Amino acid sequence: MSVSVKANNLFMNKVKTPSEDLGILNLGKHCFKCSELDFLPFHCEFCNHTYCSKHRGLETHDCVGRAEKNHVPKVYSGPTAASLFPDHAQRQKQLNELLQPPKATTIALKQLNTSSKSNPVMKLTKFLHLQRLKRTSGSKSGIFGKSKLVTPSKVVEIANIKKTAKGAANVNVADRVYLWVLYINQNEDELDKINVQRDRKGVWVLKAWSVGRALDLVLDVMGIVNKNNATQQASERLNLFVVKDEVPVVLETGKKVGAVLASGDTLYLVKGSM
Repeated sequence: MSVSVKANNLFMNKVKTPSEDLGILNLGKHCFKCSELDFLPFHCEFCNHTYCSKHRGLETHDCVGRAEKNHVPKVYSGPTAASLFPDHAQRQKQLNELLQPPKATTIALKQLNTSSKSNPVMKLTKFLHLQRLKRTSGSKSGIFGKSKLVTPSKVVEIANIKKTAKGAANVNVADRVYLWVLYINQNEDELDKINVQRDRKGVWVLKAWSVGRALDLVLDVMGIVNKNNATQQASERLNLFVVKDEVPVVLETGKKVGAVLASGDTLYLVKGSM
């Protein structure tokens, strides 16, 4: 009998009992949170535990190891909300700032304000600065289009002058020089009130006349009393200018009109001492 028992014990020792870890064909693992068996378990690298699909999130299993890791968040490289939904008002403001004239222009105008108010060159220069600022403002670009300032050709200008021009009736048409004349009669602080389109006058003069003779006719057409030969005050003298490359050029009274002027030009009449 003892021999038989020993034989049975020897046989049983050679057979291994299946362990709990083998489970059902050794598939799946138990969730550390709820102990539920999951065939697609998730291993958390932060707390080093295994979880089911319900508790695989860091918040769902109250992960304690997350703060201990140096977790570097991914940087979003896609389009921003500002690029998808642009602020057109802000964009227009930025564009307007880019199109503003240089600060040097503003400084130049301030310097002109400190100059002698009787100096016609400085007065006309300031007026031209103001006109350039108006043209720049009128030609700014918008977000959805462009506003373009078109300068009329000389042919168009001459045609416009002829519509309202006045002059000596005894001057033959072929010998006439058609001109715009603008009287800069405002104080320097009020130069921006001059409306070029409204205030300029059309005249014609003879090519062979001197600039001095042309000045007399211009003053007569514009209804201005000529005191150049009567006054002793240089600040009351009237001067004729033409602008070349945006620079005022005074016309000498002894020069011939045909040598210094052409039809379509604009004359500037400015009072003051040279």
